[in-house]
Amino acid sequence: MASEYLKWKYKDVKPDEKPVYTKKELRRNWWDYNLIWVIVGIVGALILFFIIKDMFFRTKPDYEVALIAANVPEEETQDALKARLAELGEDLNGDGKVVVALNIYGVDFSDPDEDYSDMELREAVMTRLTVDLTSGDVFLILVDQPEAFQARFGILSYLDGTAPDAEGDRYDASKWRDMVYRWEDCPVLRGMDLGTFTRFMDPTKTPMDGQTAMEGLYVGRRGIFFDKDKERFAGAERLWQALTAGAVKTEGEE
Repeated sequence: MASEYLKWKYKDVKPDEKPVYTKKELRRNWWDYNLIWVIVGIVGALILFFIIKDMFFRTKPDYEVALIAANVPEEETQDALKARLAELGEDLNGDGKVVVALNIYGVDFSDPDEDYSDMELREAVMTRLTVDLTSGDVFLILVDQPEAFQARFGILSYLDGTAPDAEGDRYDASKWRDMVYRWEDCPVLRGMDLGTFTRFMDPTKTPMDGQTAMEGLYVGRRGIFFDKDKERFAGAERLWQALTAGAVKTEGEE
């Protein structure tokens, strides 16, 4: 009885008609529901693109040079140095060009506790430097505090190519003078045309010789601790020999 009653009660009720949308309304509704997924898809595609580009299309340098100093040279000098090094280098990876990567590490080894506010930044730089030295392709090293650098990392070799004593006092850091040349003691380095630069904080913008920015730096090379690395760094070793040709250590240098 109840079902018959309901049929009678609602006999004149018509079902709701399906709404009809214009094309413009349909497009707007689609974007309202799917905009977030479109954005997610675009971001994902861009990330994938840059990962693939970095993996397969990045220019691999023939040489990696570390420059570790409290006061790093201006960009003009950095660019000039890379160009001069490339002129003396070889196309080691066969891509038709000589590319030098100059890895800059602005760090002061003299007093790590001098400014606590910079400790996090300093440790981040030190971590990057540690990774690059241990697992990267850095061979040539320009450094302003070689003794402290060697005491911490123990990676510099002696000038005759032998590696330091890993069991020695701080990797033979006290013998650092036998591991590096001063920049000005190397005729090839001292004779490089490094152009001019202006210091960022100089209100007069007076041009300075690029060689000025390299004063106080020492040049050394990493030790070869494993036989497999001899072939790996053979090309970089030839560049080292070219850069230090005719170098004469200054007597009594500090």
